[in-house]
Amino acid sequence: MSHRQLRTPEHREEGDGAASPWRLGHHSGKVLAAFLSEDDALRAAREVADLADWTRPAEDLSTNGDLDLDEYVDRIETRTNGLLITPRTETAR
Repeated sequence: MSHRQLRTPEHREEGDGAASPWRLGHHSGKVLAAFLSEDDALRAAREVADLADWTRPAEDLSTNGDLDLDEYVDRIETRTNGLLITPRTETAR
């Protein structure tokens, strides 16, 4: 993940408030986690960088067993102060 994949504080998601404005995201536009500061988001990107080839399409990552989602969640929850963002399903909208 690179610095370019972080969302700026001006970017807001519906219902997220302004408490954690920095986003860690995939280049496809999918948001993965939210952070209080740019430094926190960059640290998180470094923590999960080795888990997958993040240049691959999001569908490839979600359908291929290369990405250990349990390890990803564990690293975000235990090594950062980030909030995991769960994508909404169509039925939840």
